[in-house]
Amino acid sequence: MHNQSQFAFGKLKRRRPLWVDMMIFVGIVFMVWGATHIFMNRSAFSQIAEFKYETLKASLFTEEAAAIEAVQPKLEKLQPVKRNRVSLTTKNLKPKNQAKEVFSRMAIYPSDNRLYIPRIKKNVPLISVPGHQNWNQLEQFIQAGLQDGVVVHPVSHAPGNYGNFFLTGHSSYYDWDPGRFKDVFALLHEVEVGDTVEVYWEGKKYEYLIRLSEIVPPTAVEVLNQPKDRSIMTLMTCTPVGTNKNRLILTAELQN
Repeated sequence: MHNQSQFAFGKLKRRRPLWVDMMIFVGIVFMVWGATHIFMNRSAFSQIAEFKYETLKASLFTEEAAAIEAVQPKLEKLQPVKRNRVSLTTKNLKPKNQAKEVFSRMAIYPSDNRLYIPRIKKNVPLISVPGHQNWNQLEQFIQAGLQDGVVVHPVSHAPGNYGNFFLTGHSSYYDWDPGRFKDVFALLHEVEVGDTVEVYWEGKKYEYLIRLSEIVPPTAVEVLNQPKDRSIMTLMTCTPVGTNKNRLILTAELQN
């Protein structure tokens, strides 16, 4: 009895091209990296998503209110409403004494140095750190200060004086970092040219107007320059969020 092995070559599956396998591998790597990146910076991305949602909701509400306001006069013409005149007698309320009136009009500023950005609703403390000629030591001072708020760079000139009031904060940082302000500037990308920013410094209020928004490499040390003929403020953070590839620079000019 003679057994002869036969192969069914027609039933064998054709192997995929190597480039297809490489594309699948690269896709999986990017998916894993993306998921890890979002998870590690989930607090910052959560702020961005919430801000976008609130902005969209406010926009829809404004459009709806505008549409109702446009239709309202037409409805009033179709259905006139009789209004009864009501006379109200109001009494002039006078303060008991002059001190009460003065206190009621007095502006109350924070007791500490703070930065307030209305568009993104950030009201955070400003932290001063000591200067140092050694760059590594200075970086340690800055990183320690960033745990407690937005850092005032040692090269800064105080608000109200000619020069550059330079502030820096995290857009995102390690989730296990002990600081409470690891993503304080996550929404700084949403601030627009023409927005106002307020600084409370040593008991006084200073108002700045955003004049310029730009992205520069980390080596662009010219952002620390001190002008001698005007008073500006610089806000700096890392961009894109979750990386330190570049720096987002907002330059503002003192108004009041």
